[in-house]
Amino acid sequence: MKRFFYSSMTISFLVLIVTGGLRFLIPFNLNLSRLHIVSGIILSLLVLIHLAGKAKTLRRIIAPKHGRKAWLASALTLALCIGVGLAAWFGTPGVSHLMGLSYESRNHASIFRAQDNVASDHQSRWLRTSKLTSTGASIDIELLWNCPAEHHAVAIWAETQSGTIIETLYLSGSLSFSDEHPWESKRQRRGQILPIWRHRYTSVCGIAPTGATDLISQPTINHQWLLDHHLNKTSKPFTLFVEINIAGDKHSSLIYASRIDPESPNAYTLLNLIGHSHGSLKDGEINYEISQLPARINQVERILVKTIWK
Repeated sequence: MKRFFYSSMTISFLVLIVTGGLRFLIPFNLNLSRLHIVSGIILSLLVLIHLAGKAKTLRRIIAPKHGRKAWLASALTLALCIGVGLAAWFGTPGVSHLMGLSYESRNHASIFRAQDNVASDHQSRWLRTSKLTSTGASIDIELLWNCPAEHHAVAIWAETQSGTIIETLYLSGSLSFSDEHPWESKRQRRGQILPIWRHRYTSVCGIAPTGATDLISQPTINHQWLLDHHLNKTSKPFTLFVEINIAGDKHSSLIYASRIDPESPNAYTLLNLIGHSHGSLKDGEINYEISQLPARINQVERILVKTIWK
């Protein structure tokens, strides 16, 4: 029994170290994070069981009976642990330098994370993204597939009438955490998978689809990359875009869009297929010639948007 117990502790500890190191060095991966958390829980339980079995020995170590000086080692250990914890919490120079070596710090500009007031969920037959503002305004996008769709690449974003991106509401899976992604048996950049969205996103992240730095793009007082201020009844209309790349078909992505107008009496809007990304890798311009598109457009049953203005 002891052999099994200590073997389990050792394996859990090694898994915790390896997964922690990988999380530090590579893009976010849900399976890796799940394994890291589970191994941490298992190790914690095993350590607690071990400490419970050694309670008497532990009490003798923590509370020795040989005078005040005997407390020194325990006090120093506790102080050291507290000091390390505070240094990590507040990001002191040594810790901040170490964290600067992590994947997330080195690639923070290309990592996409939705705003806190945006929630998304998806199953094999549907995808839903919702944004709720502090004023109670909201926008809800529902994408229904005609057949199960597990690995399609999808980006959802809003633009002003002049074509400036306002906010990205959704980006599929690991595309959010790395500018390169396994796609159709090889690694490709996001600009090759979802070129229309990626060119628009350059103005937000400051990095071109090729990986070059774009120092011109940045938020201004009048434009903060947030949709919140556009969801009131006095705001101007904006355009909602959805770009979809069907996994495995080796064709360009499809572009759906519609104008969202606060003066419209109908809260619901259907997005229409307006083009595709063939020939868009360099400039990110939409190709509006849709007469020759293959039957794969039937993958999408509908994209319905509900907007509540405040």
